[in-house]
Amino acid sequence: MQPRRSEYYLVLIWTMVSSTSQIFVLAALASTVMEEFAINRFQIGMLGAANTLSGAFTAPFSGRAVDRFGPRRSVQLVLVLSAIGYFLTAAAPSFWLLIAASVFGGLPQGAGNPATNKLIGVESPEGRRGVVTGIKQSGVQLGVVISGGLIPGSAALVGWRWAVASLGVVTLGIAFYARARFPEESTTSASGETVQAKAHTPTTLDPRTKKTVYAIAAYSTLLGFTAGGVTRFLPLFAEEVLGFTESTAGLVLALSGLLAIGARLLWGRLAEHRIGTAPALIVLGLGSSLVCWLLLANDAVGAWLIWVIAIVTAFSISAWNVVAMLAVIKDVPLEASGRASGIVLFGFLGGLSIGSPIVGALVDATGSYQSSWIMLGVAALMGVGVMVPEFRRATSE
Repeated sequence: MQPRRSEYYLVLIWTMVSSTSQIFVLAALASTVMEEFAINRFQIGMLGAANTLSGAFTAPFSGRAVDRFGPRRSVQLVLVLSAIGYFLTAAAPSFWLLIAASVFGGLPQGAGNPATNKLIGVESPEGRRGVVTGIKQSGVQLGVVISGGLIPGSAALVGWRWAVASLGVVTLGIAFYARARFPEESTTSASGETVQAKAHTPTTLDPRTKKTVYAIAAYSTLLGFTAGGVTRFLPLFAEEVLGFTESTAGLVLALSGLLAIGARLLWGRLAEHRIGTAPALIVLGLGSSLVCWLLLANDAVGAWLIWVIAIVTAFSISAWNVVAMLAVIKDVPLEASGRASGIVLFGFLGGLSIGSPIVGALVDATGSYQSSWIMLGVAALMGVGVMVPEFRRATSE
């Protein structure tokens, strides 16, 4: 059964929303969660780290499983696991059980990109994969918009637990819908190739492809480190340093997420049809570093600068991942794309995992965010340095 395009996009987008947004939900509710469980900023960072570390360590295995079992079944499983993760988060009676819920939520976090990347490789023709990858990755940013724009307001009306549980209900509904509409794997790809055998016959990466994949993974580790520190503490920074309310601080995150939907579509198209993946990743790394230097200047310049920072974040920190995923889809054979996605995701989630607790610990120790912004800006520049040899190699071919 071939899905209609709208159904295909719905499943892709919500798979990414549901598999990644638990950490954004908890970031948007940081002050509420801190008050209810009597925890500090380091422990808030640990909630995100538990999710992404779990995702990082399971991503390579998830990638191999996607190659073996096929993308449709894998996407359906990701949706079910995500729904369970929301329910566990909403029901957690203590901080340590909230940590356990975050660990469980890391399972779909680690499988979401391999499953959806594989689905794009099977269902989308070359020439459209950049746009479709941008649409798919915009699901992450839609999750940011929902987390920052809807969840704090919903939490004020019905309580944060019911607000989180409602996401689980929606996700479970889409999982059943996907199961009903797309019950079996495709037998042919968009280009007419037979895919069923390939989906069940994983292959190893050749040395040249492996070098590219590991370069993207290293870049993703460093940019993930920057993203983890910035996105998870941006709302709390706006509250504590700039004097915003929790709802207004959530809107900063929501604005960034909303704009990043368009930014990911734009960068997906540019990287596939205009400038190439390596140059795009270099530019995005420089933009991510710029965000950190602007945050460093925010105290001196004024609270209005945070809205500019939200815009720059949308087009850099929140957009580079689509280009990294596109590079995997374009440069890796379809039958090994799940495994390659898992390697890259291991790097990204690993960096994401350590970024937020380190920032939380630094802020708790120093009473200031300044040293954290410097550290994160340098990490982004190091990511740029990793991609420069890849750019040179691509231009010399």
